[in-house]
Parts: sequence; structure tokens; C-alpha cells
Amino acid sequence: MSREISSFRIRRLKNLLLLLRERGEQGVETDTILNRCEYSSRRLLQDDIRMLREEFGAEIAFLRSPPGRYRLVYEGDFLLLLSLNDRDVVALVAGLGMAGHFLPHMREVCESLWVKMQKFLPGTAISFGQWLAETATVATPVSDMDGAVFERLLQALRDRRMVELDYVSPYGTREVRTHTLAPWGVFFRSHAWYLLAGKEGRDAPGVFRLSRVHALRTLPHLPFVAPPEGYSQKRFTASAWYVAPGEPEHDIRLHVVEPMATIVAETRWHPTQTIERVDRDALVLSARVPDLGEVARWILSAAPYVSVLEPIELRALVRDLAARMMEKNT
Repeated sequence: MSREISSFRIRRLKNLLLLLRERGEQGVETDTILNRCEYSSRRLLQDDIRMLREEFGAEIAFLRSPPGRYRLVYEGDFLLLLSLNDRDVVALVAGLGMAGHFLPHMREVCESLWVKMQKFLPGTAISFGQWLAETATVATPVSDMDGAVFERLLQALRDRRMVELDYVSPYGTREVRTHTLAPWGVFFRSHAWYLLAGKEGRDAPGVFRLSRVHALRTLPHLPFVAPPEGYSQKRFTASAWYVAPGEPEHDIRLHVVEPMATIVAETRWHPTQTIERVDRDALVLSARVPDLGEVARWILSAAPYVSVLEPIELRALVRDLAARMMEKNT
């Protein structure tokens, strides 16, 4: 059977699928479908259901117990047409390109989906969306990670399963260590994916960089350790200056001069930040952060345009890092 079908029939098929999807497990009575989807006869409805089953692989069950009704089991690959303007298409195409970049294990899936979609979308908006995706990702590095590990981790998150992972940290002995953890979430920050994971007796999650996970196994026999009441991944991860999240506990005040002052003023470095202009060429950046080490490294990256006003512990960290850098570069 050919897929060359009229626009009127496409609209009718779309309305039928949307109605079946909306009603879910309870199904839809035949008379309701005839009235809601503009069918002139039961025979026409049966022809459409046959087309969805045979041409598009949809699974639609007929429940005979009175009153007779149809129930959608699986939608198949019929494309539910949407009303998309140029901006919608640009957002869709750009988002698909970025997903393939930031989720490397899904690159082939994104490319396959793109092949299926592009024939239905206008060319000019497609080109602009592709360009936008490339400009956003071309200079953004993403650390390598095992795609199979990431997929198993996401499934464990959905199923609330404990996991066991083999992990190698670049700090300390750099030996493989095995951790038993409850995955509470994942997040992307500063060119890498990270796992937030809990342990029995700990209210705050540990942070594990996924590029350092060598193997991951689910542990369905262990009870899942749920996050504490009131835990919010968004609030927890937003507290980080770069990567290290946690409860904010350090108040910092930094003196910033030009040209770095302009860059700082136009950038949201931290959700708690406040900026106070001192004069035309300087400002004070204040924030409350969980980790001083990351701020110290950022200050060195902005040298010599940032100096520490508070706290003195941060000033000492900056001096120590600067001394070690001088030692290695003399």
C-alpha cells in the first residue's frame, strides 16, 4: 500500500492517534471516535486503523466487551504533524545538533533521527539551525565516556537501582576503586558529565566524573538509598562555581579591574552573585560558594585582574597556587 495519502486523511489519522493517546488504557468507544474524528462510516474507521497497523506498525487493540472500543498499545512510526514556524524549526534542528555533541553516545541516534525529519522541514530554517548548532558546539570540548555505562546509569536512575562502579580518580594513588552507590542524578558542567550519588548514612551526594568510570553494574538485590527529604539536585548543582557542588558555606568578595571587570559584569558566574561598581574601571564581585579551591583556580586564570578581599583562606589558596606555578615555570 502506498504512503501517498491525502492531507485530509493525514489530519484524520493524526486526530485518531491523538484521541487514542489521550484516553490511554481505558480506550475510546467506537461511536466517540466516529463523532470526534469526522468519520462518515465505521468502514472508513476500520480502513484507517488497518493502515496505521500495516503501514506504520501501530498496535491498536479492539476491546469487544460492550461497549466496543479501541485502545492504543503502540503508536508506530506515523509522524504526528505539528504546526511549526521558522523559529520552531531552527530550535528543533539546533537542539538536535547540540544533543549529538553533548551526548556522544547518542550521536548516531541523532543523525538517524535527523535523516527521518529533514524531508519534512523547510530548507532555509534547516540550514540556519545547523549553523547555530555548530557555532555553539565547535569550541566546546566534551570528555570521552563509555556510552554503554551512561545508558546503564540512566536506566538505573529511572528504575531507582543501586549501582556498583569501578572508578579511577586522577588524585591520590590513581588506582581503580569500587564504589556502591545510589544514583540520584547526572549533570553536565565544564565539558564533562558527572554523577551525583548517595550512600547510606550520607545526606549529601558524592560527585563522580563519568569519563573516569571504567565499568558499572546494577545491584537490584540491594535496597535503594533515597535522597534526604528536601534534597534538590537543581539547587545542589547550581551552587558550584564550576563543578564542585554542595551547600554554600563560604562568602567571597573579589576585587576585579578592567578588562576583566567588563567580562565579569556581563556574565552570570554564580546564582548568588552580586556586583558592586567601585568606579569606572573596577567592581566587587560577591557570592556564597561551597568550594574555595575552584574559585582560587578561577582567580589565577583571570590573573592579574582579580584580587581577593575576603576570606583570608581564599587569599592563602591563591598565593599557594601562584607559588607552585612559579616554581614549575622557573
